[in-house]
Amino acid sequence: MICCCIALLIAAQGSLTDTLWTENTEYYSISVHYPSTTLENEAAGERLEEFASGQIQNFKDDFEVYFQDDPLLTGWNLEINFSHEPSPDGMICIIAWMWSYTGGAHGNSWTQAFVFDLATDSLIGPVELLGSREEFETFAEEVMVQLNELLVDEGWVEEGASPAPENYHTLFPVPDENGGIAGYTVIFPPYQVACYACGPVEVYVPAD
Repeated sequence: MICCCIALLIAAQGSLTDTLWTENTEYYSISVHYPSTTLENEAAGERLEEFASGQIQNFKDDFEVYFQDDPLLTGWNLEINFSHEPSPDGMICIIAWMWSYTGGAHGNSWTQAFVFDLATDSLIGPVELLGSREEFETFAEEVMVQLNELLVDEGWVEEGASPAPENYHTLFPVPDENGGIAGYTVIFPPYQVACYACGPVEVYVPAD
């Protein structure tokens, strides 16, 4: 079988010991780059490794399906790059930048934010990060106002940026000069609020 079991891979690796993990075959290539922070914070490392493993498994599952129809299939690629962003005091903010090519005219890219509370070694979700459901909805409304000023398709914005936590998978705080929170940035990948040609769309909203 072309695909190996990711669960066995993780069991063999244990805790992260390196910032780079790769797998290359004659059919596809995979690379995962972790920030050095994940070697120092075990909880963050485990969560990012778990996430990367899920992305890798999905990629390999898709490859197996298409390989059945085309045994000469080659050239697939998956890249996952985790970047440690400037973070407010008491937090670690990491963004996963992902790109894959699985045939066709172009590859696809998407993102995911991970905001860790250092006091509890736990992830902070979009609603909790903003403070409450009401504040989250107010934030989403402001984001949609900005998007409608930038983009032309209000229907696309309404669907992709409405106040649902899953729409704000790449929401993270931006620190001020004193280590507090100056504001919040949200990134929407291609196809979420606009066409592919627009690329990722980023919106910043000040905390006040």
